[in-house]
Amino acid sequence: MKIRGLIFDFDGTLLDSVELRIDSWKNAFKAYGVDVPEDLIRPMIGFPGVDLAKKFVRNPLDVEMLQEDYFLKNIESARFFQDVIPTLNKLKEMGIKTAVVTSTRRIVIQRFSIPVDHIVTIDDVSKGKPDTEPYLKAINMMGIRPEECIVVGDIENDLIPARRLKCISVLVKHGRNISSAFADYEIENIGDILDLIRKLEVNENR
Repeated sequence: MKIRGLIFDFDGTLLDSVELRIDSWKNAFKAYGVDVPEDLIRPMIGFPGVDLAKKFVRNPLDVEMLQEDYFLKNIESARFFQDVIPTLNKLKEMGIKTAVVTSTRRIVIQRFSIPVDHIVTIDDVSKGKPDTEPYLKAINMMGIRPEECIVVGDIENDLIPARRLKCISVLVKHGRNISSAFADYEIENIGDILDLIRKLEVNENR
């Protein structure tokens, strides 16, 4: 099946922002008198904010909104990984549709210029990842079938719904020593997705 579309996660996949997210969550929890260790927050980065916060507090929406405020105040320190923009531009040249599906609020996403065709935030759906709803929304917006789509993420929460939909799931590692049973493929950097697409198309033509 020819690849016609790609879905990317945002935090930790396209944007080098995980450390800033962790600091923002720690500050938000402390403001409400709760000390949550970094090692409990880190694995949940990428989950819908309310779902993360409700693990530790009884007022999760308030804490999430404060976290977003901390994040926005320091957003200038967050940068796209080096090869992100060139890769997205190349995909456009190749005629491949692109989308971002993120658990981040739209108010944050609007601060960035992302050269993709569609963006689905947590504000656009009733259920966030690992539910399949945001991915189905993006796939429908791109006008493709799930099996024609590659999903790229940096945690299992990104890959689980991809597997459920029979998309091709790809774990991007960004130098980390990680793996996932839900990944069909692993790449080191975002730019490596271009080689993977070429390999998949070569195999399809054999």
